[in-house]
Amino acid sequence: MNKSNTSEKRNQLHRYLYKRKNRQMSISLLAKVLLICMLLSMQNVLGLLSEEDMNTVIRVLLSETKGKVGIKIDGNISPIMLYAYRKTNIVEKDRFTDLYIKKYYFTSPNKGLFWIRDSTNDIAREEDSEGNKLPNRVVDHYNALINMFPSPYEKISIYPKEGCKDFFTSFLRSDPVKEYAHNILAILLLRAEGVPVPLIIEDEESTCPRLTWTDEFNPEQSFSVPICIASAEEQESSDSDEEANIKKINRKLLQTIKYFLNAESCQELEESIALKESAEKEVYWKNEFTKTPTWLMLSYIYYYLETIDDLIEFYGEIVKKIAFCKNKYPLGSNYRNITQKIRNEIFALYNPNPEALKWWGKIKEFEGMAEASKKIRLLPFADNSLLPTKITVGANTQGSVQPEEWLISSDIESVLLTLLCCIAYDPKTDKYDFDHLPYMSKEVKNLFAMPSKNASTSSDSSKTRSGNPDINNPTSNNMPVIQVGQKIPQEVQKKWSKIIKNLVKRNTYISYTTLENNKCVIEPDILNILIIMIKVTGLDCSKYIEQIHEYRERLQDREQMDGSFGITCFTKGIAEYAEVIFFHMTREFLKNKTLADVFSISSTSSNDKRIMLVNFVDYSIQIVNNKNYLTGSIVIHYVTKCRNQSIVIRFVTPEKVHLGIRKCAVNSGCSKLQIEIPEIPIDSYIMHVLSEYVKTINPPEPSDITRIQALQMPRMLPRTP
Repeated sequence: MNKSNTSEKRNQLHRYLYKRKNRQMSISLLAKVLLICMLLSMQNVLGLLSEEDMNTVIRVLLSETKGKVGIKIDGNISPIMLYAYRKTNIVEKDRFTDLYIKKYYFTSPNKGLFWIRDSTNDIAREEDSEGNKLPNRVVDHYNALINMFPSPYEKISIYPKEGCKDFFTSFLRSDPVKEYAHNILAILLLRAEGVPVPLIIEDEESTCPRLTWTDEFNPEQSFSVPICIASAEEQESSDSDEEANIKKINRKLLQTIKYFLNAESCQELEESIALKESAEKEVYWKNEFTKTPTWLMLSYIYYYLETIDDLIEFYGEIVKKIAFCKNKYPLGSNYRNITQKIRNEIFALYNPNPEALKWWGKIKEFEGMAEASKKIRLLPFADNSLLPTKITVGANTQGSVQPEEWLISSDIESVLLTLLCCIAYDPKTDKYDFDHLPYMSKEVKNLFAMPSKNASTSSDSSKTRSGNPDINNPTSNNMPVIQVGQKIPQEVQKKWSKIIKNLVKRNTYISYTTLENNKCVIEPDILNILIIMIKVTGLDCSKYIEQIHEYRERLQDREQMDGSFGITCFTKGIAEYAEVIFFHMTREFLKNKTLADVFSISSTSSNDKRIMLVNFVDYSIQIVNNKNYLTGSIVIHYVTKCRNQSIVIRFVTPEKVHLGIRKCAVNSGCSKLQIEIPEIPIDSYIMHVLSEYVKTINPPEPSDITRIQALQMPRMLPRTP
């Protein structure tokens, strides 16, 4: 759309939005408003009304200015309702109730003696469970519900099985009727509310009655359509059995239409409900309202309006019918008041921040978090059992690790392999990948199951033992490899040990410790881990090694380490420098951020984006064998918008290091929504629908709710050198 056309349409839009002094709408005001809005933003958009379509409509409505009239975003026929209603089981609970509906079953010779369910042939019960006759209005209501929602295979639908003609949707979609379908729905909505607009059934006893609308103010808007789904050949047949069958088909349609034509106003009840508390309103919306013609017609409209074109046309017809009622019924009359109520439930002055939209935003945010939490794996390990470890021991309950958690007795080689797995893991593909570390040795890469660069053309011979054709490792001896979510094979751990030994040979920057059996091993400290990880990942050692060596010398300087201030400055410096190094190793590391910042960033990012952050906590200096040793924990946080999970590496003594994975926890932002959303106030029907929509969301596990405050680390983070 070029700029001149857009400008012209916007000028038209402003003219149509002009309100007359008596504050009444013109006949085509809102229909044109909606049509132009849609053309401005959604040209050529067809198909079922999607969430994206709904959001676009809402954005257009919110782009208006103060004092303008438009579709009520929190009204009975808002874009939100059209999208959200079909996601709930509101209709399902009434359509498949045993209390008022007799379910139909049959047997088939081709399927043995099993009973087969056919919900399209259900009928309304005429008596209750105690044999008392039910009121005609109740029976008529449930017969109309069945006819409007035939729901084959017990799945809510307005469409019957193929070949079934005696249903309301078949009537609306028939050739003589389909161009008037939205018109008929708008009229029946008024009749459902008790407004006796002139829609009548003519020739009711014939084989083909007619539904006739007379518009005395705009005769060209009048129409008369057959209430008959039979073919022309069937209608012309003189066979008495055929005629009886046609009348039987028509009878169901007539009953459904007459149910709305005979509806009485329940305005007094609705006015009394409006004065009640939210809890009482919820009971009304859930129980009493679902037994009214208005509820049934609205429910059908929510399912019938499937496309943007449907939406535009229906709004236009509603505007015309409201204008008709204003011309027909005098100001102050009961029918005029009901019409005004309907108008107020669908249209309103521009409101930039309606209550329902605020709650809908929270609900969709929570739903996105919940879906992402199910889709994305934070770590390549499900729990401690998959870590490359040896003996399980009880965790030290001090510090950052909770008493109920377990750490694993480990060694530096296992810690290094765990870190490498985390660095290699790509949550988007749920695979290991070292594309971000081009200088890593082929020997190390071959330990991992990684995507083949020629996955699309790989043959069966390129599959790994996992059977995944997208995984390829060019190992000559078909050695087992490290795979996501699986325990690391012992053969791989042995190979890894050899790689580490070769890396540290003749490296004067590595420190060692002697065990009780006089065995000399690499000392499990943070500085050794950094040096070895730099070499393993192929980073440029010369950029970091001198600084690390300087930290090691400072650690042994008794004067610098004398007093808490010196230790604090030292550990802070190591922490900052370690984070700089990790930043260069990982694809997701965020420098210059605290954990609180990460939560803030994740709240504005996509739900499934994973962010990594490293913190050092509970550090102290121990003197062992007249040598200073730095104890404490590295905590590596992996955070998405909804969840967080951490790996803890605790340096206990020069001989001992513990390793563990914390349980995946729900972030405080997500948990806050999880607590807040069930408290949604049920002050209108749309709010009731939103509360039912919430029940369709499968939330993250409610256990392990994590507070941000418990995870924040009160210190400055590094600057990249």
